[in-house]
Amino acid sequence: MRIFTIVVSLVLAWVLSGAVASASPVVEGDTDDPVTAAPAVTRPDTAHCTVTLADAFRSNAADGTPRFYEGTLAPPKACPGPWAKVVMDQTVTVSGRQYDRIGDLRIGGTEVWWGTTEEPSGEGRRAITYHFDKDLTPYTALLRTPQPFHGGIENYNSPIYTGVYAQTVTLTYYQADPRHPAPEVADHVAGFGHADATPAAPTVHFTAKDLPRNITRAYLEVTLEGHACDEQWFDDVPDEVSAKYPAAGLCGKGPYREANFAIDGTPAGSAFTFPHIYSGGIVPQLWRPIVAIDTFSLHAETYDVTPFVGRLVDGGTHDFSFSFPDIGGEFTVVPTLLLHTDKNAARTSGAVTQHDVAAAPDRRTAVKDIDGGVNVTVTAKRHDVTAGYVDTSAGRVYTRVERTRDYRNSDDVTGGGFTQHVVQADAGQQTSVSTVDGRVRSAARHTWSYPLTTDATANITDDQNLRISGAAEMTKVLGDLTGDGRSWRPVRASREWLSSSGVLARTNGVNTEADGRSKTSFAGADDSGRPYFHYAASEHGLITANREVRG
Repeated sequence: MRIFTIVVSLVLAWVLSGAVASASPVVEGDTDDPVTAAPAVTRPDTAHCTVTLADAFRSNAADGTPRFYEGTLAPPKACPGPWAKVVMDQTVTVSGRQYDRIGDLRIGGTEVWWGTTEEPSGEGRRAITYHFDKDLTPYTALLRTPQPFHGGIENYNSPIYTGVYAQTVTLTYYQADPRHPAPEVADHVAGFGHADATPAAPTVHFTAKDLPRNITRAYLEVTLEGHACDEQWFDDVPDEVSAKYPAAGLCGKGPYREANFAIDGTPAGSAFTFPHIYSGGIVPQLWRPIVAIDTFSLHAETYDVTPFVGRLVDGGTHDFSFSFPDIGGEFTVVPTLLLHTDKNAARTSGAVTQHDVAAAPDRRTAVKDIDGGVNVTVTAKRHDVTAGYVDTSAGRVYTRVERTRDYRNSDDVTGGGFTQHVVQADAGQQTSVSTVDGRVRSAARHTWSYPLTTDATANITDDQNLRISGAAEMTKVLGDLTGDGRSWRPVRASREWLSSSGVLARTNGVNTEADGRSKTSFAGADDSGRPYFHYAASEHGLITANREVRG
């Protein structure tokens, strides 16, 4: 506890000793390589093999057209499994000027990675290089047999946007041993690729087939990524406010977003997303070189759909749908089913006993006049419950899943709509309790909180003549607990925080001011459960502090 107190004191000292803003305009040139605060994936000290999927693979052909790496991925002969861990590593290098772009890696039809890129400045001559990793162990069932793969960054070139992303992508398989046993993971992974929902088609469907007939538990992993008017959905305003300030081009439909998902037409839950901000978001200088939380690998949410197992084991095809009631632009939906099976029975059966999932949240919107504009306050609450049973070799297992969400967004819209100050609170939890003969077999609770504050003032003629200033403070707080369904004890907790400010002024395509400063920290545990603390800061595109403390 004393070590924890000392570390927290150090972190606070680093945070409070931020750099002072420059008195005269600065145009950033070369920037340091991107930095994030979250811990890297830990690696067991075991025999391992690395397979290369892409080696300095360029995102564009000589004529500028996008291209992607592909092939067949098979387990390494020298590391056949079982595996203690499988880790994806990516190293990306880019120079020139470019927008932020989307990337993915699809193995056997399953999207195992979905992320975005750093946006290079175009002002410096030095390329930037960044690295990130992802634990692919949850997809082990998919990796045991040869599978086709397809991946890369979808990038476009022009005489202005010249940046090309060079990508090196590897998978490393770590053999299990007595000290590092193979973890319990899903026995079957069913991926669906991805699909885009739009205002014209706000519901997307995915078909699941050939599922195991002996499922005992089921989890739905979902990544949601907004585009166009839903890229920054948290600063969208009600249609009446957008109409009040037509020159500002404010996006409508309000700031609350959810994707209602159903299984074979039965409401099963409501999906949400962390408020990702891409490296071109608000002001690009906010994210050089410290990028927003989860920029390189977007955070997925996992929903327990075990109450629906009885419907999934009938040997038929099943429809998974996602509907966006208030979509304003476009949302990409990336779903994956993670299924656990009965080792002692070829068949299971079951039924849904409760599905109290509201068609819409309890939502309120209030618009009031303030000095120089209006304030919009939106609140929303959800409390959904699903329950069901599965007949297994261990008996009839009842599972009850309860989800809550508490949302509030306050947006001061002033300056004719060209200035916004947004304060958003978004938090909730998922509680799953399974019982056999009235005795608790397992109980898990996952909590989350994603507070966000943004400020933006814009004066834009076109993308070559503009002045934008902004700031953002974002936090991701996660907690996992276990217990008996009544009392709970923590298993893991983390808090990742970031605060950035920046400005970009451009005249006839030439930057006259381009500057930013950032601070970020992570406090919690790495994926092995060991304490981990990281603090970093930057100014003028250069790292000024970068300190790690490991337990």
